[in-house]
Amino acid sequence: MPMLDDFFSKLSTSVGGVSTDHLKMIFTLLASYPLALIYKRLPHNPNLKHLFSITVAIIILFEIFDLSSAFYVMLGGSLISYAIMSFVKGVWGPRLVFLYALGHLSINHIYRQLDRTTYDKYDSTGPQMVLVIKLTSFAFNIFDGRKPIKELTPYQRSKAITSMPSILEYLGYIFFFGGFMVGPAFEFMDYRQFTNMKLFRVDKNFIESDRTEKTKKDLHLKPLKLVDFHFNKKSDIGTDESARYYVPNGFIPAMSKLCFGIFFILCIVTFGNNYPMDWTLSEEFKNISFFNKLLYIQIASFCARLKYYIVWLLAEGACILSGLGFNGYDERGDAKWDRVSNIDIIAYETADNIKSLLDTWNINTNKWLRNYVYLRVTPPGKKPNFFSTIATFGTSAIWHGFYPGYYLTFVSGAFVQSIHRLLRRDIRPIFLTPKYSSLKPLYNFFGWLFTQTMINYIVIPFNILTLRNSLYVWKLLYFCGHVAIILINVAFWLGFNKVIVNIIDEGLKNKKGQVKKWKVERKEFDGEGKVAINETGIPLEVENGSIVLKKEE
Repeated sequence: MPMLDDFFSKLSTSVGGVSTDHLKMIFTLLASYPLALIYKRLPHNPNLKHLFSITVAIIILFEIFDLSSAFYVMLGGSLISYAIMSFVKGVWGPRLVFLYALGHLSINHIYRQLDRTTYDKYDSTGPQMVLVIKLTSFAFNIFDGRKPIKELTPYQRSKAITSMPSILEYLGYIFFFGGFMVGPAFEFMDYRQFTNMKLFRVDKNFIESDRTEKTKKDLHLKPLKLVDFHFNKKSDIGTDESARYYVPNGFIPAMSKLCFGIFFILCIVTFGNNYPMDWTLSEEFKNISFFNKLLYIQIASFCARLKYYIVWLLAEGACILSGLGFNGYDERGDAKWDRVSNIDIIAYETADNIKSLLDTWNINTNKWLRNYVYLRVTPPGKKPNFFSTIATFGTSAIWHGFYPGYYLTFVSGAFVQSIHRLLRRDIRPIFLTPKYSSLKPLYNFFGWLFTQTMINYIVIPFNILTLRNSLYVWKLLYFCGHVAIILINVAFWLGFNKVIVNIIDEGLKNKKGQVKKWKVERKEFDGEGKVAINETGIPLEVENGSIVLKKEE
């Protein structure tokens, strides 16, 4: 029996029957903060750091969660993937790792589903989902390290692994104490440069700059001193060098994440549990008005997100405290701590369009899907196509599991994204014209209202999981989200875009009734900053994924 089972059982009873596994997870995440303080004070020996993480992982899995099977699954899967990349040199190396890792995870997902394991119980699928991201990205990074540099994108060059790591370093990455249970997942090169201190390397300009005196005050180990360090092995940028490194103090940003995590725990304890998504299946929910149903869904979806906010914030804070969250310096010379951020809560909750919302949710998983699925299935020199999108969607769905609710959410979400592009492309330019620009705040508000209402409606099946119950709740809401999607498409099919043309023409007129001249450049819009023109004939310019009118100079 795990050594703390009695303690967590008594604690569960005293706090109103909260799942013991949930309590264990919170305990583990909170314990990672003092562990991070110990970790960063270890002697500078990468092997010692690897052993520390592996030891902590064994204690957590064996003595806290009673998940020895999860450890063996992770260890076995990691060693098999390591062997594949050691002996299979070509493109089939990462492909085999991908198929093996995702296939093994799928088997465990299916077993969990058939066993009807509730989400109050934490099993091996949790850490294995993080493991899949690490193993597959590692495999492609090894593959990239064997290719000519000129064939790699800038991102691929920065993450390419040019030398196979030792087993100890590799397992230290897999079992890093700050992220092996619930994430964040991160790249192997980030871990290597973190443990060998290259992540904190500073150049002569930095050392001699004025900001050094400011940042020296934050040094947690050796106040007022930069540390000399010699990299014994050939560096990944191709030179042997001695360097100096400086580890900024991440205590304040780490404590910020910790405090917000605790705040959301209190939110769940005080009111979050009063709005379960399962209540939508009750007779009471069935008998309330449509407006109250829709309002309840908004609150319940927010409360369902709180558990993600908690684990992601707490895990990120521990990574920041250990130093892994360090991500260089901004233009003012201040340290950035967003290397392993998985959620931008404010950006998510205030997003006024679907793209912005999705870009701030489960960030590291989205990076993985983009860099190791979406772009990898696209032929070199070609643009991502429909197959790229389908492959990415399919991988994401399988990675989550096989409950029908996941697929209802993902498929519906794809249609919502399509509607978002349509509306933003054709409607937004109206409020960028001189005449209607004063109404832009109103447009932004309704964009936020539509986005948040729609996403909370779409994720109902993601929380309910079963096909029958998901469709039942949507039926109680008259499938309002799907009806809105259909109506918008029908409106544009019937020629609503012609009305938009007239409105934009009116908005471009000056006081004399003359239409102002606007530059027209017919280039295909690919979302990466090129000038575009839509069906209305109004020239548009892409700025950070948004389209604006471009005035003729």
